[in-house]
Amino acid sequence: MTGQIVRHAAQVEAVRVRFAAVHEASAVVVGDETLYGRLCRWIIGTVLEKHARQDELVSYVEENLRLIVAGLHDLYGVRRPQPDPVREAAVPSLVAPVEDSARAAMERIGPLREVLDDLTGLPDVIAAHATTWYNIAAEQRAMAEELEAFLEHDVPAWTGAEEHVRLMGHNVEAIRGLASVSAAFGEITESVGVLVAQTRRLVRELVVGLAVAPSEATLWRLACRIAVYGVALEATLTHLENRLDG
Repeated sequence: MTGQIVRHAAQVEAVRVRFAAVHEASAVVVGDETLYGRLCRWIIGTVLEKHARQDELVSYVEENLRLIVAGLHDLYGVRRPQPDPVREAAVPSLVAPVEDSARAAMERIGPLREVLDDLTGLPDVIAAHATTWYNIAAEQRAMAEELEAFLEHDVPAWTGAEEHVRLMGHNVEAIRGLASVSAAFGEITESVGVLVAQTRRLVRELVVGLAVAPSEATLWRLACRIAVYGVALEATLTHLENRLDG
């Protein structure tokens, strides 16, 4: 039975190591607030607070798994697994690449593009971050399913494994909860990215409109666009608040 338990501990450890990719991806998606631009940066504040709590929970669950693995090895007098940076570095990345979208003519002019980037952010990068959150959620769901499968396959043959099953069950449910929150972050980031893209289009139209035809009709048309944008902004903010509170 000792060999079976050690094998089970190694399987749990293999899942725990995959948290390295979760930490890496999580750090990438909150690394730079300037991505949201000066006009939209204020929206992301609440999301960052929730993200800090998510990181704490991820670290807590990872530590739980580490202690469980160590406890199983100690119980049967087997040497604990040592930290393996190479193994952690080999875990596939969850970070989504940034895909450049087609740019408007004025954005091909360096100085104008830089001003737009500063004011309205980088929607392409934000879209990649949303995909990264979805990747994290999928990985966490897979981790929970694998741990549950290990429990069902290995533990029934043990004697006195009730406490291990109880502790692991709590961790499996915690990881499923983390996956749900990560998916919500993906949805929220996607919504913010749409808002940032709308802001960018609005500012671009404002600059072009005033440069090409600085008339009352142009100003009226832009005012209507701003009104539509305001409605979209209110709807997006309500959606974000509901998702974060729910």
